[in-house]
Amino acid sequence: MAKLPDIFLRERYEKDVKYITVYDVYTPNYNKTTITPKFYSQYECGDAGEVDRQLLSNLMRAKDMVAREKREWPETSNQIYGWWPDPLVAIDRDDPRFYFPRIGNEITKHGLQVLLSKDPRKSK
Repeated sequence: MAKLPDIFLRERYEKDVKYITVYDVYTPNYNKTTITPKFYSQYECGDAGEVDRQLLSNLMRAKDMVAREKREWPETSNQIYGWWPDPLVAIDRDDPRFYFPRIGNEITKHGLQVLLSKDPRKSK
């Protein structure tokens, strides 16, 4: 008597063989004008004269528009950065709470020393 996993696997195999066809060789159809370089896709190939002008203009508009022009609000968390380019609070350079520029830090001081040590005028 066959075990349950064996019966299940045999049935699965028979259905796969019956209903699934795997294509591993793609040949180009040189009689059609391709829109994209995917020559093996039947949906991506077509005669350029058959394209609906309204559909083509919608596709070109959607391709050329940036995300901020397409939607009112960001869809992903990465789109939130830079979605609203204006600062929420106006920068007051006299207010030390929001404006505290650093003229230099340890890294820039070290980099400056390295650049000065490579100065050709200093080696003479």
